[in-house]
Amino acid sequence: MSPSKTSRADEQRFFAWLATATLLAAITGFLQTYLLVPQLGLPEGALPFTPLVHVHAMLSFGWCLLLVVQSWLVVSGRLLRHRQLGVLGLALYLALVVSGPFVATHATVRYGATQEELAFLAVSTGNILAYTILLGAAFHWRRRPDIHKRLMLLGMVALLSAPFGRLLDLPYLLQHVIGPGAVVVALAWWDYKSMARLHVVTKFGGAAILLWELLPNIYMTSHWWLAVARWLVMVFAD
Repeated sequence: MSPSKTSRADEQRFFAWLATATLLAAITGFLQTYLLVPQLGLPEGALPFTPLVHVHAMLSFGWCLLLVVQSWLVVSGRLLRHRQLGVLGLALYLALVVSGPFVATHATVRYGATQEELAFLAVSTGNILAYTILLGAAFHWRRRPDIHKRLMLLGMVALLSAPFGRLLDLPYLLQHVIGPGAVVVALAWWDYKSMARLHVVTKFGGAAILLWELLPNIYMTSHWWLAVARWLVMVFAD
């Protein structure tokens, strides 16, 4: 497959639209379970929101929105403003990393810390670790735009697990792997379109994050993980 003729501007617009799509996916996923709750009421079985839930929502939506803004700043050539807003991005990243374990264990405790909830904690903590590594690497490689922007979007795979999990009552794979994995597919498509090969970040990072999303299926109901989950709840939720 030979690459089609694409310019830097074409690539910048592609990444900006892909970032915009991740924001729309996040908004759509949380419409009925969070954003429209004041109008529609809480879904059946859901508990009232706590301040920690609202803080988590603010940080997560703030991150998604900032990614879109930053991407379109690059398209418009406003690179200085892009770098200036990078400081806000770093602050949001650190807030997500620090608050993540508290939010995950808080939800587990609120819903009774049952064996099912403790098992699912493997998914949420796995996603926290994934976006911590991927987005941290993106900041490290911020002077390499080709690496930086791919890592930023791969980090969204872990963050999109939650909204895709709320879109429909679908099997785990579709909710937490196939849905967010559309980001990896889009990156692979662009790489082949523009370079006729996969970028090294897409090849290894894309495969790694998809396998990582599947990994909790192997151990989430094991005795050792349930023991770890109880310890996490004791440390972060007490």
